[in-house]
Amino acid sequence: MNIIKKLPKSVANQIAAGEVIQRPSSIVKELIENSIDAKSKVIKVIIKESGKQSINVVDDGVGMSKIDSINCFERHSTSKLSKAEDLFNIKTMGFRGEALASIAAVSEVVVKTKNNNDKTGHQIIFKDGEVIKENSINVEKGTSITAKNLFYNIPVRRNFLKSDTVELRHIIDEFVKCAIANTEINFILVNEENEIYNLEKSNLKKRIISVFKKNYENNLITCKEKYGAISIDGYIGKPENSKNTRGEQFLYVNNRYVKSAYINHAIKNSYEGLIDEKKFPFYVLFININTELVDINIHPTKTEIKFEDDKLIYNLVKSSVKKSLDKYNVSPSLNFETDINFIENLNTENKQIKNKITTESHSRKKKDWIKIFENVKSENSEKFLFEDTPSIENDNKPVQFLENFIFKQVGKKLFVFNQKYCQQSILYEKYKVTNINKYTNTQQNLFPQYLEFNQSDFKIVQEIFDDIKSLGFNIDLFGENSIVINGIPSGLDDINEKDIIEGFIEEIKNNNSDLNSEKREIILKSFSKRARIINNKNLSLTEMNLIIDRLFACKNPKYSPGGKQNFIELGIDKVENLF
Repeated sequence: MNIIKKLPKSVANQIAAGEVIQRPSSIVKELIENSIDAKSKVIKVIIKESGKQSINVVDDGVGMSKIDSINCFERHSTSKLSKAEDLFNIKTMGFRGEALASIAAVSEVVVKTKNNNDKTGHQIIFKDGEVIKENSINVEKGTSITAKNLFYNIPVRRNFLKSDTVELRHIIDEFVKCAIANTEINFILVNEENEIYNLEKSNLKKRIISVFKKNYENNLITCKEKYGAISIDGYIGKPENSKNTRGEQFLYVNNRYVKSAYINHAIKNSYEGLIDEKKFPFYVLFININTELVDINIHPTKTEIKFEDDKLIYNLVKSSVKKSLDKYNVSPSLNFETDINFIENLNTENKQIKNKITTESHSRKKKDWIKIFENVKSENSEKFLFEDTPSIENDNKPVQFLENFIFKQVGKKLFVFNQKYCQQSILYEKYKVTNINKYTNTQQNLFPQYLEFNQSDFKIVQEIFDDIKSLGFNIDLFGENSIVINGIPSGLDDINEKDIIEGFIEEIKNNNSDLNSEKREIILKSFSKRARIINNKNLSLTEMNLIIDRLFACKNPKYSPGGKQNFIELGIDKVENLF
């Protein structure tokens, strides 16, 4: 009995579509790229219900004939290449002939198009990948493609789509990637009749400023390098404006957006010593290279890439970025004409001022911390700090070691605490309770702090707005894509509000979670990692005891929220075995 059989065309198309069309933003990307290849001057994207209900991409490109408008929805049908050798000389955005067939396989599609050779336009309606209606219509030159009811015929896939906020964010990301690379085109994005972007034809710098707001104008450093047939062009961001979030790193090869951890590493390495290891610099870089020296036909999404000489590209990018940083006097340099005595005096004065401010700030926040937890000992007076000791009172005082660890002897055991992980556990458990109660104390800032975000990141801020407030941040929406921070959670020591909010955004991006319970857990863990109860390096006896006491009031004193050990205990046997 024969058991091998050929799958029906509709099933085969749905399987193939799974690689190309993963969510609404995939359709936006593919349709915009087709419009770019059609030499459009204006591309308008209209979405409803974050693309789940409909996605309409309208352009004023060359349009299609009636026959082409039908054939282009057949799998492996394309005008971009005709033989295998053409794969090594690709200059268009599309070439595989899979995108439109995949879109038609998972949605209901309506095409309206007209080219210069036809007197009237054509309308073609597809369902389940098949033409169900075609007729002539009056329409302007160009093409309009509408994809409706995404995954209507694959309910399981539709159920896996995220919230409208998350899906809209992905659409904005894809829209921006295309808009940055094609500055000669007017891009318009409309969501539920609200215009999000209207980017007029401009140069690259103006396009970047239009997308990421005016404050980027003074943040951009020109990056330009040429080596034979390879050229690197674009902009990088100043180190002081680096962020805790990814998402503002754009790499293009032959005007195509690509992902390359290898090249990203080269750029990050160029900033070594200028930014914190956990921060990410802004960059928009274009690498132009002979098409024969690069392979983009690795994955259907066409974002993965392989260079013939990876090391050469790596070194060129790194050298170009470094040179740009040096040119604009960003990298550290020696000035032999500077008066050393003047610098030392200036540094001494600045240090004294900074120490005074820090001391006053720390003293005030230390009182806040002690006040918040002044009842901890009374609440746990009947509990032993350590299981094998009858009282937490003992003559052995804790000792700080290398500014990171606290040593404390109890009986015949030596306990070694990791100060950072202990504070994470304390903060996590404290704010987990306030998250449940939706209430915590807030201390007002002397001056409000304003933070501005790009469209994509601001969508995340809106999604987690209430969760941020529940931690004790006094924040309000301010302007189009901004927030104002009027207060921070009380009892914390000199926190950086900007870093913490950006940390929330980065964690949500990485986890991409919709469930409120998971979302809050992500935010809590991120907050506990970045905030500090006591931030000074040399701890007082009171501060060390405070950390230890509060740690053992936690439900899980042994491990931090990230699963790290908060302390280890060494008995006399373990210590003797060291000798």
